[in-house]
Amino acid sequence: MKQKASFFMALVFGGFIIVSTSCVPMKKPSSEAEFNQHLNAGINFLHQGNYQLARQEFAAAINLNSRSARAHNLMGLAYFREHNYEYAEMYFQKAVKLDPKFATGYLNLAGVFAMEELYSKAKEYYLKAISLSPNLVAAYYSLGAVYFQTGDEQKGVYYLTKGLELDPNFLDQHPDSIAGLPMKGSALPELYFSFAKLYASKGNIDKTVEYLNKARQYGFKDWKRLEKEPEFAALLQDQRIKEFIKYF
Repeated sequence: MKQKASFFMALVFGGFIIVSTSCVPMKKPSSEAEFNQHLNAGINFLHQGNYQLARQEFAAAINLNSRSARAHNLMGLAYFREHNYEYAEMYFQKAVKLDPKFATGYLNLAGVFAMEELYSKAKEYYLKAISLSPNLVAAYYSLGAVYFQTGDEQKGVYYLTKGLELDPNFLDQHPDSIAGLPMKGSALPELYFSFAKLYASKGNIDKTVEYLNKARQYGFKDWKRLEKEPEFAALLQDQRIKEFIKYF
């Protein structure tokens, strides 16, 4: 039976885990203070899920400083959260045009293309984000997921491993920074099993079990691999791992 579910696609909020921003200085201190007031209000509305009010605040901020890449990026996020990918792309494109070194803008553009299943463009923009910011954890996790989506498990594992090395707790610690990426049902079991293997290689039994459960949920059945693949060798005596081997 075909399944469709979600994996994680990181999109970054202003002020939350943004790696770079771009705002030209205001001429008047009062205008700068007002700009920041609107920007912060918009971010709060984004967190609350009130995207209409968030867009109103970001529009006010852009009116005060039309050269702010960060404000345009945040406006794009508001549209993205409403699944309006056309307008999201427009504002993300404006952000990177204003600041060609704005790695987060390229990251978010890649998220739009991934949601639209334009995977070649998504890969291109994730790699651009990584080239500008080699420690941008979200890009590695997301790029790995896209490679799994397109059937290239080897590259998928490579980028997931890079993300895990940079921050093994990223997905747990930043739940508000991720949006759903539609995944083919056939890609999900192997994707989650690969995550389990990566955590097993780090000796993290709890996360290993968590992702083995997700793999099972989406139809993974080749549990003999737990005994064959060396990453699991040190964990085979754990009763929770034994249960998966017995499961089928």
